[in-house]
Amino acid sequence: MSETSQANGRKPHIGVLMPAGKVINHDHVVTHTFNDPQKATQLFTNIGDCFVYESSLRILDYAELFPIYAPATGDLTEKQVDKINTLDYIFLRGSNYINTNGQWDPITRVLEKTKVPVIAFGIGVQVPDNSEEYVNESTKRFLQVVADRSVTLGVRGELSRTALKSIGINNVRVFGCPTMFRHCKPSLNLKRVSAGDIKNLGFTLRRKTYGFATLQRYMLRTLADRYNTEILCAGELEEKTIFYANRKQIPDSEKAMAGAVKALVEDKWIYGAEDPLLKLYLSSLSVFETVQDFEEAEQKLDAVTGFRLHGNLLALANEIPALYVTYDTRTREFVKTLGIPFVDGRHMDRFSFEEAWDSADFDHFEKTYIRRFGELKAFLEENSMAHRLGGDPTPNLIKAA
Repeated sequence: MSETSQANGRKPHIGVLMPAGKVINHDHVVTHTFNDPQKATQLFTNIGDCFVYESSLRILDYAELFPIYAPATGDLTEKQVDKINTLDYIFLRGSNYINTNGQWDPITRVLEKTKVPVIAFGIGVQVPDNSEEYVNESTKRFLQVVADRSVTLGVRGELSRTALKSIGINNVRVFGCPTMFRHCKPSLNLKRVSAGDIKNLGFTLRRKTYGFATLQRYMLRTLADRYNTEILCAGELEEKTIFYANRKQIPDSEKAMAGAVKALVEDKWIYGAEDPLLKLYLSSLSVFETVQDFEEAEQKLDAVTGFRLHGNLLALANEIPALYVTYDTRTREFVKTLGIPFVDGRHMDRFSFEEAWDSADFDHFEKTYIRRFGELKAFLEENSMAHRLGGDPTPNLIKAA
């Protein structure tokens, strides 16, 4: 518990803007399709958003959590406004809020009608390579309201800091993402394993990664030939359909399976019913509707690699080594902020997973983690957010990574 919470003798009542998933048992998050395979095959839910949300709740110390959704039309009722104004603060869960496509006016109207502090908890930028345009007017107005109502904004990395600086926001602290710190440990000790000793490998799938489909297929196929590989799906509809249809957990399973395979063929991801990748899907694909289940699956692995930013991050948070494949400004910002070993997907023409894995510097990651933990703790305390972080890496000893 933070000094603020100890001083006032009560746990805060807090709100969350645009929660991802449903909360059960105080701080466990499940998808909106939890326990409903049929619905899961029809509604895309990125469980990575649930990772960030649940991790935020595990870090924060609170008595009540109040979800806040912006009405698509109209405004909040007076009763809703009155309720929000009783809260100690509202937090904005980590996501890609800094971009040129955001339409945040309904949320901004919500914030302008209330008066409690609004705190950005691990937000980041998502823009094309070499872009110097970071926001549109809707995004700019939204972020400025948030900045005016908090001591500092917690952001992913230096590119996010640069983007905010371009619109006059300088009260920023860089720490990465709440998912990294979900177990509230001041340090991590990853389980070292050489490439030759890996038995169970997790591959975090992100099929819709423009320009990297061939590379991702190649990695899946070759790694599965070498290791017992589990494909970890974050929410793609066709993959979920194959998973549930293969287990006869949805109506008309054969028809659903055929439809999903047809869609993947049209997407040029697989090449028909005899494609070895489809056979790999049928034997090794995993789908999760709770953060806890995804986490437990990764805890059984020796190593993780792949394209899912938060899938890899969750492994590292559980002291399972992960090698990132970076493919955009967002993933490159993450690995730089947290010192995570990576290979750049743009430069993998001649690639050996074994060589990349055995040369990965996990010592650097562990040292960087300690520094960023201190930044996170400083961010929480300067914004009067009661927390559950342990240890004592004091803010005034933190140096930029």
